[in-house]
Amino acid sequence: MSKKKKKKPGNPANKPTNNPAKKTAVGNTAAKKNAAVSSTKAKGTADTHAAVPEEPPRPPVPQPRTVAGQIVEYTPDPDEKKEEESFVEDKLELATMSFSERRKAKKAKREKEMEGMNRKQRIKYLLYYYQWPIIITLLVGGCVIWLILAVTRSKPPVALSAAVLNCSDRSLITEEIFADYMVEANINTTYRTVVECFHLDQNTLMEDFYNDPSNGEFTRFPALARESYYDIVITNRGGLDYCSNTEIAIYPDYVLSLDLLEALKPYEAEAKDAYGQTFVYGYDISDTDFAKSLNLGYDEVFICFPGSTSESQMHAENFIRYIFKLPRAEE
Repeated sequence: MSKKKKKKPGNPANKPTNNPAKKTAVGNTAAKKNAAVSSTKAKGTADTHAAVPEEPPRPPVPQPRTVAGQIVEYTPDPDEKKEEESFVEDKLELATMSFSERRKAKKAKREKEMEGMNRKQRIKYLLYYYQWPIIITLLVGGCVIWLILAVTRSKPPVALSAAVLNCSDRSLITEEIFADYMVEANINTTYRTVVECFHLDQNTLMEDFYNDPSNGEFTRFPALARESYYDIVITNRGGLDYCSNTEIAIYPDYVLSLDLLEALKPYEAEAKDAYGQTFVYGYDISDTDFAKSLNLGYDEVFICFPGSTSESQMHAENFIRYIFKLPRAEE
């Protein structure tokens, strides 16, 4: 006879349970659903409203100074304050003193500060102490020296500048040859005359250059003449040919006035230029008293004009009127 197994009493399907673990799991699931719903609602609410502007970032909080990673707080030094107060008091005290008393007080203070210094330290201290007086003194002294040199080296203005070519004895040709001209022309004594001698002859030019190619006269005279340094050139025939061939001499038509050109026609001196064409480049002054008074070593004396400036041409015209004894333009 078979025995029937007894059924254990079970939990009906709809009967609530009292298991606490199961209750906790159910509660957690419900809480997650509620949180998801809440976040969805919050997102929907944020999307429907305008974005709230963010606040600007706050400036960083100032950090205390550090040295080697350790915080260093500044604490005023009482000695510094005492020194400032002492300095102000000294200035006020010096302001109430007379000049001599102020000097004595400064000297005493300086001597006190230099106590215990060696010679080198004393020199450095004094240079630092008197640096501005020394600088100002040097500047003023330099300006005074410059003014003295400028006055002593400055030369009076030139009334006539001449070049003499191919004379036999240069020592005889000095500024004194124009002394009578300066007096007769009534030129102020503050003016001066200049005269220089050169040896430049077209007939012997190549030979002279071959014998002494380093002679500075070959370059000095042409350079100065083209810069209108000379108002007139006194020369022989070889020098006149050199001036015309190198185009140093200017046509008298560009230098002298019409009345002078007409008066000097009998004395015209022709010469050839670099292209072999003949033009009037100067005048023969051999018969004038001025030319006869010169010791040039040649009898035929000519004058030509290298200056192109109005001042140089004025000087040349005044001198031509003097040697040919012609009236001045204003007379």
